[in-house]
Amino acid sequence: MIENEKKLQRRPNDSVPIPNKRRKPAPAQLNYLLTDEQIMEDLRTLNKLKSPKRPASPSSPEHLPRFEAPIEDGKLCYDKRWYHKSQAIYLESKDNQKLSCMISSVGASEIWVRKTSDSIKMRIYLGQLQPGFFVICQRSAA
Repeated sequence: MIENEKKLQRRPNDSVPIPNKRRKPAPAQLNYLLTDEQIMEDLRTLNKLKSPKRPASPSSPEHLPRFEAPIEDGKLCYDKRWYHKSQAIYLESKDNQKLSCMISSVGASEIWVRKTSDSIKMRIYLGQLQPGFFVICQRSAA
């Protein structure tokens, strides 16, 4: 022991340190209280109580026309027309807002457009085009 070290003494009002409690070890196996036959019977009962799926109503989004929008060789095929980089378009949003834009780039799963009004770039994913969140319309370059 080094001479300069002092031994710390416990104060009289301090409690005795409590050793950390250890967890009980997890059991090696699970003990089932039900037999396999009882479990299968419960599953059959639950399956009978499930309500059958109702057919979707015609106004649901599944029956709305979907636009296919594949991207090949840096070009976007949308509504049977091909769109490419630096092409002038109109971008209509779901809330009927029509923006005048120019395509900045066509990626693997998204397109970048630049609004002509304030030059702000926007990224539009194919997933937003296919359900109809955004609609692309061709416009003249003038």
